[in-house]
Amino acid sequence: MHEYNTSRTDLVLKEYGRNVQNLVDYIKTIEDREQRNRYAQTLVELMKQLSPGPKDVQDQYNKLWDDLFIMARF
Repeated sequence: MHEYNTSRTDLVLKEYGRNVQNLVDYIKTIEDREQRNRYAQTLVELMKQLSPGPKDVQDQYNKLWDDLFIMARF
């Protein structure tokens, strides 16, 4: 059986796609704080590769973390 986009939950930030949103949702379920932080850092690195941003590395890094918090619904 196929799952259609109309039956899925809305993406918070569409530019990252459903797979990144699913990873964010999974990371939120990890109870161990240290492991959750490692996964989040890895995901931010993946997001950096998926969407090259501004030249200023620190600004890009801050934006990616902000986007991660937005997708996680804080």
